[in-house]
Amino acid sequence: MDKWTELRTAYKLAKLGTLSATAQALGVHRSTVMRHIDVLEEHLKAKLFQRNDRGYIATEAGIELMRIGEVTDDQFSQLQARLAHQEQKLSGTISITCVSEMTRLLMPAIREYQHNYPLMCVDIIGDLRNFNLEYGEADLAIRAGPKPTTLDNIVIPLLNVDVVMCVHQSYIEQYGLPTKDNLLEHRFVALHERVEHLPWDKWFHEHIPAQNIAIKGSNYQVLNDVILQGGGIGFLARDSVELNPEMQVIETGESWQVAVWTLVHRDMIHLPKIRKFLDILQSQQHWDFLMN
Repeated sequence: MDKWTELRTAYKLAKLGTLSATAQALGVHRSTVMRHIDVLEEHLKAKLFQRNDRGYIATEAGIELMRIGEVTDDQFSQLQARLAHQEQKLSGTISITCVSEMTRLLMPAIREYQHNYPLMCVDIIGDLRNFNLEYGEADLAIRAGPKPTTLDNIVIPLLNVDVVMCVHQSYIEQYGLPTKDNLLEHRFVALHERVEHLPWDKWFHEHIPAQNIAIKGSNYQVLNDVILQGGGIGFLARDSVELNPEMQVIETGESWQVAVWTLVHRDMIHLPKIRKFLDILQSQQHWDFLMN
């Protein structure tokens, strides 16, 4: 049977009895209802309805079709309920790879996800390495920088993060207040290696001599801890700095921003555990103040 739409229309008309009620229930025009009935009658080679002053009365063929439609409608309703129940009972693990600094921003979405699906475990893989989603190394990847171009992954824009040069109050108490004009008199923290896709990294290495780097770290989580302990000047997300009363932004006249993307393999995006997390991630209101 290749006339599911017309069958549904005929079932509704047999049940409701008028063109107007059927059209309203289906969200279509009255003429569409009539066209569907004509197509179905032509396909079945049978008269399905007789019209009288009260509307449309199903013929014997129409009554038989109504029974089929009723069973089909009931089965679809049961299927919908079963699928909804299965999704509510999601269990297992969803793995997310991201740099450690993104964990704080992801937590509201993770909390809502686990509130809705308490049997789900979230495995956060904090690593600079790009995990291969195709081979199941992770379900989702959160990556910063230029838009990824891997062919097999669906790339979803998530947010843009403002980054600022900043310093902790304990550093200021020990070494004085850094300003745009005296930066070369101060101590900085930096990664072991340059990261070309980060715009502030380019500025840093063009303006700050190597001898001003007091502490190096293997990843940004290490550097964040060093900055928050007053070990040197570094770069953090503006919102993180503004939420910490002991942190101070050093205005340089520069503006840095990094795009953040969600990646999921195209063969995995329709898995309920992944789709539900993506829905929550995209709807979270806490992203708004970070997004352009």
